[in-house]
Amino acid sequence: MGNVKKLSAFTLIEMVIVIGIISVLMAMLYGGLERAQKFSRRTITYTEVKSIENAFKQYHAHYHCWPTNTPGETAVEISDGDSYFVIDRQLANVLRGNITDSSTEEIRNINYDAIPFIEFSRFYAKTPYPPVNPFPPTSDEKISDRQFHVKFDTNGDHQINIPADEFVTTATNVVGDVVVWTYVPGTRKGKTDESDSTGGVPPDERIESWSNFTIKNRQE
Repeated sequence: MGNVKKLSAFTLIEMVIVIGIISVLMAMLYGGLERAQKFSRRTITYTEVKSIENAFKQYHAHYHCWPTNTPGETAVEISDGDSYFVIDRQLANVLRGNITDSSTEEIRNINYDAIPFIEFSRFYAKTPYPPVNPFPPTSDEKISDRQFHVKFDTNGDHQINIPADEFVTTATNVVGDVVVWTYVPGTRKGKTDESDSTGGVPPDERIESWSNFTIKNRQE
């Protein structure tokens, strides 16, 4: 009888080892892609915050005032002699120069030249449709987590106080005429949300127009 040629094949153990190695590599790749996506979104967010700040500066240069007398949906809060509010759909449309025949006289007076100072990249998909940053809100009830906050120096001292909040425990005093900020999911090591029972979720972080987007802002 001639020699019988043995067929080589994976054993069950070898197959399990190969699948395990592939799984580890996929997990590493997915983690890298997820971190890259978060960094990209944070970079876009900072760019948008600076763009909004510049849009308001252009508004002031043209009209010689801040758009603080916004009627309707935008609730204006006077704090420390300065004006603070969250950008809603109505103010966003005004800044886009979206003035229609049906707009009220109050709306027209905010941007009566209908100048498009800025074009927002995205709006929340549900009512009340405000402009938001690239990160999805944590819930429909907390849309403001991802909206843009603005404060103007309306008392003329060229200083703006940024109060502490649930995410940032220290108040900040900024020299300037307008500041913009928003919140993004936290990524910094060593910080966790105390309210989170798992203790593994970092708290939100504030992306600020008055701070440089350096390496300390993107620790993973």
